[in-house]
Amino acid sequence: MNDETADRGALSDHVLQAQGMVAAQLGCSMEEALGRLRVRADATGQPLDELALDVLDGIVRFDP
Repeated sequence: MNDETADRGALSDHVLQAQGMVAAQLGCSMEEALGRLRVRADATGQPLDELALDVLDGIVRFDP
């Protein structure tokens, strides 16, 4: 199992879905999208799971 596979196994379904939405919004890789989610969560002090739900609800968008 590589790091990417292990990382995906540790993420909730809604984080994975948000990762896909961010990748589509930015036109970037899934890895970069997850990195952007993590940076935003860290910068705002919001748990990654909560940020993911906000992305899925359309409250948070990532613009290129």
